[in-house]
Amino acid sequence: MFPHLCHLRHPRAISAIATRSFFSLPPLPNSLPKLFGASSRKEYSERKLLSYSQQQLYDVVSDVDQYHLFVPWCTYSRVLSTKIIQGVSVKKDQGHAGAVTTVMKAELSVGFKAFSERYVSEVTCEKPWKVKALSADSSLFRNLVTTWRFTPALPPSTLLTTLDAQQYPSCHVDFQVAFEFASPLHVQVANLFFDQISKEMIQAFEQRCEKVYRKT
Repeated sequence: MFPHLCHLRHPRAISAIATRSFFSLPPLPNSLPKLFGASSRKEYSERKLLSYSQQQLYDVVSDVDQYHLFVPWCTYSRVLSTKIIQGVSVKKDQGHAGAVTTVMKAELSVGFKAFSERYVSEVTCEKPWKVKALSADSSLFRNLVTTWRFTPALPPSTLLTTLDAQQYPSCHVDFQVAFEFASPLHVQVANLFFDQISKEMIQAFEQRCEKVYRKT
C-alpha cells in the first residue's frame, strides 16, 4: 500500500489483473456526489512517534510479501522482482548515510466490502529511512502513491553514529497516501471510506511491530 493500501489472493498471472469486479457493480445513487463531493484526488497524512527504532520500522514496512497477513483489506501481496542500487545520502543525523535503495515490482490486491482490485506497484525502499510505492496501471487508480518516512527521535544535541541513530528506540513515522481515481463511482466510494482505511493503515503497521518485536 499501499506499501499502501493493499492487495489479493492468488491470481497467478499478471494478465489476470485485467479482470476486476468493480465494473460489474450497479452505480451508486446520484445523490452521493452532492453529499460528499466529487474530487477524484484524495490525500491523507499522519505523523506518529513510536517506541521502535528506525531500522525496525523500516524492516516491517519494506516487507511487502507479508502485507496480506496484516494490512487492512490486503488479500494478496507478492514481490515479482527486486533490484538493489547502492545509494549515497548526506543526512547522517537522520540515520541514513550511504543508504541502499531497493526497487521492487509487487503484485498487490485489495478487497473492501463489495470491491476487489488487483494491480502492480513499484516499491522504492531507501534503507532505512523511506519506503515509497507507486501504482499507475490500474483501472481503479490513475495513480496511487504511498510514502513512509522514518526519522530517529533523537534528543537535542545527541551525537550518535549513523548506525546508533538507526537503532535508537524512538522514531517519528510520517505516513502519506494520495489517490487519484479513474471513475466517478470510485470517487463516491472513496469519499465514504478513504479516511477510515488510511487511519487503519498506520495502526496495522504499529500492531505488526508489536507482534514482530513482542512489545505486547
